[in-house]
Amino acid sequence: MRLTNTLLRQHIGFFFKKHWLQQGKRVPNSTGAEEEIAARGITVIDPSEVLKEQRPREDFKIPGMLPPPIALDETHPLWQAEPAYVYGDTNVLLEGVRQTQSLLNTVVYDDLPMKIEEKVEQTKITSQLDRSMQQAVLSALVFDTEQVKTAIVKVPDRPAYKLPRTYGISEGRRNQLILSKLVTHCERFAGRPVNANRKVVFNARFLVPLVKESERVLLNVKAESMIISHEPLKPLETSVYRPLDAELPNLFPLKETVSIPVQNIYDWKNNYPISRNYKLSHPHTILIHCSPSDVKNATELPVSRDQIEGRTMMKAFAVAAARARQLYGEEVKTLPNPITVQAVQTDSKTFHFSVYQLNTLDLGSTTERNMWFRKAPLDLYSQCGYIVGKPTLEDYNKDVLRHFAVFYSN
Repeated sequence: MRLTNTLLRQHIGFFFKKHWLQQGKRVPNSTGAEEEIAARGITVIDPSEVLKEQRPREDFKIPGMLPPPIALDETHPLWQAEPAYVYGDTNVLLEGVRQTQSLLNTVVYDDLPMKIEEKVEQTKITSQLDRSMQQAVLSALVFDTEQVKTAIVKVPDRPAYKLPRTYGISEGRRNQLILSKLVTHCERFAGRPVNANRKVVFNARFLVPLVKESERVLLNVKAESMIISHEPLKPLETSVYRPLDAELPNLFPLKETVSIPVQNIYDWKNNYPISRNYKLSHPHTILIHCSPSDVKNATELPVSRDQIEGRTMMKAFAVAAARARQLYGEEVKTLPNPITVQAVQTDSKTFHFSVYQLNTLDLGSTTERNMWFRKAPLDLYSQCGYIVGKPTLEDYNKDVLRHFAVFYSN
């Protein structure tokens, strides 16, 4: 189409493009200023030469601005030349309890110690405390005001289909609230003489370096809540339970470290978060969260119940081992006194109670073995939420509070 005045008048954009091209070809005329300055003996310098000057970089901090992320390479301050198997909070062992037994030289008993079982049978929860606990469950899991996007729910038959996200109480807060309510009711049950010797700490981090068959293994785990006490738990008699009579599982051809990720960035040291000079420094009971969205398999397969129980054992061992090395030194193998730790793991509905006793840190020993007592998982309820617009708690199980109270007052 021929450019005419009529066409340019109708399409201003065409005219603007032509004008832009024309103006871009213009050459600035000399004003004579440079010649006049040179005649007066003043040196003229090209601005590009001044801009090429390299000046030292000045680091400054702007309030509220995050520092740049640390590179995960050899420049990282925790970089180690020798890689290690690092077990963290999101990991589970492939073979579950069997692999944990073989790795930690531990014998498993499918029941709690006899003394604790007798106390559970003798313990009676008053109806007033029981009703209060039921209201506390509703308060923690139904009436809490937090509204965030909940975890993604997948349909097993349609793994690629994504259901609409709903708002509600997050898994971490549900676990935190229900455990806090249980501890509060246990304090009411036990009374002041017991409460004076107990304290609850949160987000306790434990580091335990191990060497098993010339391979480095680092346990870097966290207890979301931990009850500490003035006196340690009394150890169980190995002569009664005879752990040497049981055989450890054989994982051949698998290695004991299978499914544990290998890293070069780790802190190879022992860490127990409570100072030994503090009067309430002994580990008593660890309270562990186990949200399905936080604990995953490396193969993306669903996490089994056996793997979750193995995770409980790993964390209980880490707490006991970190405490043992704090008391008896970094190189201790045979402990002067065993260390016992109680563990409770929950996803706000199912509770798993267990007791771990650390007898030796020599994971290849044939003369001593550690012991782990576990109880079958207990469901606190079958359904808790709004049903036809009404808050409902169905099939409340009072045995959970009874076991928790015995653990707390032990």
